[in-house]
Amino acid sequence: MPGAVALVLAGGSGTRMGRPKQFIELLGRPALYHTLRAFQEAREVERIYAVGEEERIRDLASGCGIDKLCGCARPGESRALSARNGLLLCGEEDGVICLIHDGSRCLVTPQLIGRVVRAVEEGADGAIPAVPVPDTIKVADGERVLKTLDRSSLRAAQTPQAFRLGLLRRVFSAPEEVLREATDDASLVERAGGEVRLVPGERTNIKLTSPEDLVLAEAILAARERRGSRL
Repeated sequence: MPGAVALVLAGGSGTRMGRPKQFIELLGRPALYHTLRAFQEAREVERIYAVGEEERIRDLASGCGIDKLCGCARPGESRALSARNGLLLCGEEDGVICLIHDGSRCLVTPQLIGRVVRAVEEGADGAIPAVPVPDTIKVADGERVLKTLDRSSLRAAQTPQAFRLGLLRRVFSAPEEVLREATDDASLVERAGGEVRLVPGERTNIKLTSPEDLVLAEAILAARERRGSRL
């Protein structure tokens, strides 16, 4: 079986950041560079596809030696519709593993990529990285607390999320109203009755959503540079 493919979703407008977060510079390079570099270095990944601003992404990849990039698709109106557009680029067989990743999670590591791929190779319909929820979670109605959830069973899902291409093609053929409501790819597989396995995520695999995240992301990247690793 050929190596896995990666589908990087990098078409967000960055409303909360005030600019496209995938192109914000971290330690002198666009955030998306760090994302693509992890998939470039992951030995399990054979090809990378992206969703976003094609000319800008191709210029970034060619200028930084990202030679696994094979194509770019236009973003859709929602995350799932963007993923659907990206899947149309993938001409590989149904049995090939595809990792769908949020481009704004620029601290993903090759080690994490390998873990989710291996979980699917071992027989799961899908595999997602997740970390325990450290905070107490309240269900609220406005300012009123309705109940407190048992955090021992709660996990915060991350990306990349890995599935066979054939399964992704089936679940993404759902009506657009279903796709618009999906907040991640695993929820579509769960809806179809598939088994999704959790693998250990990484606390450092943060998603850039607010300006404070940039400070943390640069600190993590600087620490990795000092250690000479992506861990």
